[in-house]
Amino acid sequence: MTDEEKQTDENATPQEWELNEAEEALEFPGMDEPAAGGEVSGEEADPLAAAEAARDALDDKLKRMLADYQNLARRAQQNEVAARQYQLIEVAKQLVPVLDHFDNALGVDAEASSVEDLLKGVGIVRDELMRSLTGFGVVRLDVEVGEAFDPNRHEALMRQADTDIEPNHVTAQLQPGYMLNDVTIRPAKVSIAE
Repeated sequence: MTDEEKQTDENATPQEWELNEAEEALEFPGMDEPAAGGEVSGEEADPLAAAEAARDALDDKLKRMLADYQNLARRAQQNEVAARQYQLIEVAKQLVPVLDHFDNALGVDAEASSVEDLLKGVGIVRDELMRSLTGFGVVRLDVEVGEAFDPNRHEALMRQADTDIEPNHVTAQLQPGYMLNDVTIRPAKVSIAE
């Protein structure tokens, strides 16, 4: 500071002192002084270069984060495909024994077997198939006569006149439905009263 600035400083009020100190704090250090080699360093002399360096660093960080996100998304998709394939393998493992039973039934000598034996064998195969499906949460949906028609669980194939049953109630089940964890896979096919 020059003598003139010191005099002005001494005559200033405390608020002006604070303002002068704040202005000095805003000045770039070393802007007026040459660097050690006699030249002003590029980084200190050029705030634009410093801003560009900061921008480049942020750009690099953004690119790395984007690459990490893309890798995460790719891994998540691969995991989803693997999980789906695993589930299909588990279903197939449960259904292959049912196919074996069908193969055994087809290999039986037709002349040596009775119709009753054939029906008993088909019943055993059906029961095993149903056990396999039940293991995956599939349940049979049977509809009672007189039950209210539910479009989420039933499919009406026809209307019948029936004086004993209220309108829009089931008069007969034509084919059972199936559900998986409270989701209808196939609605039960029914006839309903007019």
